[in-house]
Amino acid sequence: MPAGADTNSARVFYDFAIANLRKDPEKAADALYWSTRLEPTWADAYYARRIALLLSNRRRLRAYWFGDRRTIESKDIRQIDSLFYRALTINPFVSQTLDRQLYEAIADDIADEYERQGAGNTAEIRFYIDREMQRAPTATKAWLAYGDGRFEDAATLYAAAIKEDKRNEPLRVERARVLYQMNRLDSALAELKLATEDLRKRDKKDLVFVYQSKALAEHSIAIVNERLGNSDAAREAFGRALQEDLSYAPAHMQLAYMALEAKDTTGALTEMELAAQLSPNDAAIHFIYGFALIASNKFTPAEAEFRKAVAANADYAGPHFFLGRILEMGGKRPEALAEFRAYVARAAKTDPRHAEAEEYIAMLDHKD
Repeated sequence: MPAGADTNSARVFYDFAIANLRKDPEKAADALYWSTRLEPTWADAYYARRIALLLSNRRRLRAYWFGDRRTIESKDIRQIDSLFYRALTINPFVSQTLDRQLYEAIADDIADEYERQGAGNTAEIRFYIDREMQRAPTATKAWLAYGDGRFEDAATLYAAAIKEDKRNEPLRVERARVLYQMNRLDSALAELKLATEDLRKRDKKDLVFVYQSKALAEHSIAIVNERLGNSDAAREAFGRALQEDLSYAPAHMQLAYMALEAKDTTGALTEMELAAQLSPNDAAIHFIYGFALIASNKFTPAEAEFRKAVAANADYAGPHFFLGRILEMGGKRPEALAEFRAYVARAAKTDPRHAEAEEYIAMLDHKD
């Protein structure tokens, strides 16, 4: 890490990882691990860690990219892809432009292999590979355009690829994500609805990636409907997500947020409680639920939720602060002081609660 870097900042670890993604993907993956620990609600860090881990083993990456079923269904890849799934449950439209790095690594690996076989130098072979990609399948061209940030080209190419491929549910989802980035929400919604229909028709024997679920597709539909101001349609989509997967906690959390906007505190707390029960090891859900309980003056259950958040992820600063506040209000001085110190030891310098925590530490440290 650079000298003087704030090693409590998820953003600092993320930026360090991106800078080292190609030359040292293992180090980048390690940095992104800490990014997700320090800020477990940040979708980009989970997605980027998946990219870094895929880049860390080029042979495995090539097998994965070329659709080797054994590789795709391996424990390692399922764990790596679960990071992408986690990112999508936080933000179904997280930007995926880092995918371009996967292509670069695959092309470099192929070029290196041919160079070892005496077919020429790496630069010449890479030039040939890049030229040959002009004849790649339309779907691959669309994927590369998205990775380059050429959203208009990507949307057009994905539309052409969908016409070429009748089993096109993943392509429709990818096109919807591109359209969402372009703020073409009605078109994104149309693609997602068609993709969901295709998902329901899919043969159970088909190869399914861990991040391709009907619950997640309905979640995506709900988010677009919310952006369009269609609250009822969004609630219905979240309900369908739960019909597809009763354990899909993100739908309960989103329904809770909608209830809070409608000033239905009871409904919101009920949905958060269900989410917390379904995700006992999710520190972020316990933290958010605890915060909502505090706002409703339910301090005893809030304390329990903050303790669960700390147990799930002791590196996450926020729960320590609010646990300290509850303990301080309850007159538990030594325990409160310990939590405020734990917060300061973990919080980024830019965290707005830093000064307040320091004040509590000064006050509690000098009490008789």
